[in-house]
Amino acid sequence: LPYGAGGSHDLTARAVASVAHQYLGQPLLVVLKPGGGGAVGSQQVIKAKPDGYTLAFGGTGPNTVFAMVQKVPIGPDQFTPVARINHSPTIFAVRADAPWKSFRELIEYSKKNPGKFNFANTGPWGAADLPMRLIARAAGIDYNNIPHDGGGPATLAVLGGHSDATIGFSPQLLPQVAAGKMRALAVTDTKRHRDFPNVPTVKEEGFDVVFTMWRSALAPKGTPQSILDRLEATFRKISEDKSFLALIRGLGDDVQFQGGKEFDTTWRQEWEMFSKVVASAQK
Repeated sequence: LPYGAGGSHDLTARAVASVAHQYLGQPLLVVLKPGGGGAVGSQQVIKAKPDGYTLAFGGTGPNTVFAMVQKVPIGPDQFTPVARINHSPTIFAVRADAPWKSFRELIEYSKKNPGKFNFANTGPWGAADLPMRLIARAAGIDYNNIPHDGGGPATLAVLGGHSDATIGFSPQLLPQVAAGKMRALAVTDTKRHRDFPNVPTVKEEGFDVVFTMWRSALAPKGTPQSILDRLEATFRKISEDKSFLALIRGLGDDVQFQGGKEFDTTWRQEWEMFSKVVASAQK
């Protein structure tokens, strides 16, 4: 896992691991290797022996956006996809006692107070950083961009008063919102999130920004097809497991399974699309 503890990737991976032993015949261990915007953990898997025992739990942030922006070889040409588990939109959230009651209010504050809004991201060009860059570009605001090693540390920074807001996924933010510790202001999807029905999309608030992130099991290049087939079949069974589905839905997500070859096509299509988005965000 190329992120720190407590984020949506970590929570999803642990949900996978909680039932995997039933289908693998042995435990599946979640090993955290944060750092370098996801490059540290990703490169460790790329260099691992291609025997099926070491996989990356990759995502849009490190393995598409960061790989593309920083020209780091941790993208679709460096892995063989095993299976996609799901994908989800991000949620823009602040502390519950923050002065902004709406996304528009925060944008207006940032316009009137350039450079005073502190944003906790989850790593350079990651799942919080890119959508915030796109929002800032669309809204015409300046802000202080503070990097962290994953969604968990970024959320803690907001809860601790060190940053004003973050962008994260439902698994990490829903418990904080439900507990009254944070307030969700906007969703980066084309529609409202089922767990945040009263929270508007960024597009509803007047800014044309949409961003979602996938979570997939990725194998090192050179992994034998027989092993890939067995692993894909295992992840398919996991994705249909009732206990696993309940855990994922409890995190505020849904399963959108894809096999390895199907996801490889999806990933490369995304790569082409985000190459244009990133080029626009860098201008």
